[in-house]
Order: sequence, then structure tokens, then C-alpha cells
Amino acid sequence: MISIAMYNNKGGVGKTTSVINVSQQLALKGKTVLVVDLDGQANSSRFFTDSPKPGLAQALVKDMVAPEIAKCSTRYPNIDIITATSELNTIIPEFGALDEEVQYKRVEKIFSFSEKPWYGGRKYDYMLIDMPPALNALTKTILSTSDYVFVPIELGLFSIQGIPTVTDIISRCGTKFGGCFANRFDKDNPSDVQLLDMLRSNLGKKAMDSVIPYSRVIKNSINFSVSAAEYMNWTSASDSFKKLTDEILERVGE
Repeated sequence: MISIAMYNNKGGVGKTTSVINVSQQLALKGKTVLVVDLDGQANSSRFFTDSPKPGLAQALVKDMVAPEIAKCSTRYPNIDIITATSELNTIIPEFGALDEEVQYKRVEKIFSFSEKPWYGGRKYDYMLIDMPPALNALTKTILSTSDYVFVPIELGLFSIQGIPTVTDIISRCGTKFGGCFANRFDKDNPSDVQLLDMLRSNLGKKAMDSVIPYSRVIKNSINFSVSAAEYMNWTSASDSFKKLTDEILERVGE
């Protein structure tokens, strides 16, 4: 199983939308996907299931609680999710007070339960992690344990100036920086075009070719609780997530 975290320490950049649509594109390719919602806002959880289960927060701070108690099936045959609740926001100080070795053991439970001999459920090809816009002991441990980190960014001067901070966080966590992709890109806005050129100039090969456009298709699809491909499969907005997924697969060596 390859674990992929969608992370940016800034909120509102499209992490959840990317997790939702990339998961669905992977499922269309016949891959099995486990989504892990680690954001206390629980937006991924509410998208994928009408009845999110509690338990993930306690699994992170208690030895005998297993994260799979928060696992739910979804309407997508190839996608399951470990759901979040607002309790995740309350256990951050408790998690941070644990010894570093214990923190890794708690997080490793999430990454490894489906590989345990006693686990009789589905094996997963990919784990996609919807990260919160935060930097704390939990996010650092999750990033350190993930195989790859991809960074969505909404183009803006301050956002681009903040990218070195994000890449430094990823580097210090010792995980692989898969790449950064622009979200809500307006090709008719000269400023966005200029900022995209700046991003690619600053990041080089770490700036991805894939760009997610500014689109009502994407916004409306989330409002109707469907992926962009389900909402309007023939549009360029839907196709952008297919291209993003293909590029992610290429960058993780698949």
C-alpha cells in the first residue's frame, strides 16, 4: 500500500476536494483506496458517508483502541474511509504530550492495520490522507509516516511565498515531496498565469504539470456530494483530476 498525504499548512486550498476526486479516479482504475480523514472539520467523512463513526481520535491517544473501529464503507465499491469527528481537535495536546516513540506507534496503527495477519478485510492499494491545515505533533508524525506528500496551492503571492515553509516542513519530516499543484487556476486571469509561472520557476520539477481550474463544475459537484467525474464527466474540470491522478501515479512510480 502506498500512502499519500495531501497537505498544506494553509486552509482552503483544495486538500479535501483533491482527496475526494483523486480517490474516485483511482477507484475507476480498479484500485482499492482507503481515505483517512484527519481533519477535525470532517468534510471528507461527510462526503463519503452519511454516518461517520467516532474512534479515530481515541485510537491516536490510547493503546488499546484500534483505528479500524472508525472505518466505514462508501457508495464507491473500491473506497473505504476512516472517518473523523470534531474530537480530533481536542486530543492534539494529549497526543503532543506522548513520547515521540509512542506517537509513531499510535500513528502506525492507522497505516498498518490492514496488513495485520488477523485483519480479514480488504487490502488497499492506496491510502489518501486528508490533512488538517496545521503544524503540530500529530501532523508532523503523520507526514513522517506517509510515503509521499502532495501540496495543493491556491495561487496568490503570499501562498507562493509560503511554499518554502511547507517544503521545509516536509523535508524535516523526512518524507518524499511528490509535488505541488495549483488549484482554482483561472487561465483568463493574467495574474494567475504569472503566478503559475513563478511557482514553476521556484519549484522546478516539484511543480506539477497538472492544474485544477477554477470551475463551477467542481464547486457544484461537492455541493451535490458527487465527484467532478460523476457530475459532468465530459468537462475539462473533470478531466483535470484524471490528469492529476495520472501524474501522481507517475510520480510515485506506479
